[in-house]
Amino acid sequence: MPTTPRSFSGEALTHAARTARLEIASERAEFVGPTAEAIYALIDRLDDVPLGETPPATAFDARWGA
Repeated sequence: MPTTPRSFSGEALTHAARTARLEIASERAEFVGPTAEAIYALIDRLDDVPLGETPPATAFDARWGA
């Protein structure tokens, strides 16, 4: 759970794109980087949600009761 925003610029964006097997044109990188940072910032905010006694998703049983 990072306390500072993740940076997706320069080599970090290049590495993330390579890991995802994506080619990002240099003119699009200026838009993709900030968008990825915003998305990860929203995901990181989920760590602040108090779950209490909520069971983990792996405990979900999708079978219908008869």
